[in-house]
Amino acid sequence: MFADLYLETERLLLRAYTMEDLTDLHAIVSQEEVMKDLPEGIMSMEQTEKGLRWIIECYGKNTPEKIVKFSVGVVEKDTGKLIGWCGLGPLEFDESDTEIYYGLSRPYWGRGITTEAAKALLHYGFHTIGLDKIVAIVKPENIASQRVIEKLGLNYRRKILGLPQKFKFFEGLLYYSLTRKEYKTGFEAASSAER
Repeated sequence: MFADLYLETERLLLRAYTMEDLTDLHAIVSQEEVMKDLPEGIMSMEQTEKGLRWIIECYGKNTPEKIVKFSVGVVEKDTGKLIGWCGLGPLEFDESDTEIYYGLSRPYWGRGITTEAAKALLHYGFHTIGLDKIVAIVKPENIASQRVIEKLGLNYRRKILGLPQKFKFFEGLLYYSLTRKEYKTGFEAASSAER
């Protein structure tokens, strides 16, 4: 369910990482524009390697009841090139919530690729893993990411305030969520409209 993930969309493949992805992944996580809104910031090759090893280890620890961290590579189907990531994992300041997150190499922005990848993983999260709720958080100034979240069907719930000092990075971020029931209702309505 986790280590053997392979999802195909119109333009993309979402698959579990291997250590062979290290160079391509580092090329993405060393881009300032890609990493500026993430707590990790730009990553060195050493940090990327350590993080990638941990993600791969997590494939064996993840269960439908408890996702430790579930990150997958987003690969452009036509070229076979790793161009980003998408994942599910516990929200750092509230581990009872499962967050969907994503990142994409700068040259691929503005093409709907992030939405396409995240929709596939959202569907997998609700239908295959069986999650009851998926959340997303975003900086108020990150309008492009807010659009992705809204296209996924997540609903704005609140501004994050009052966190302990160790979670100050998340203070003021916008919190969105979608339940499986809301997803199913929206998915069925969209399917009916297409008929």
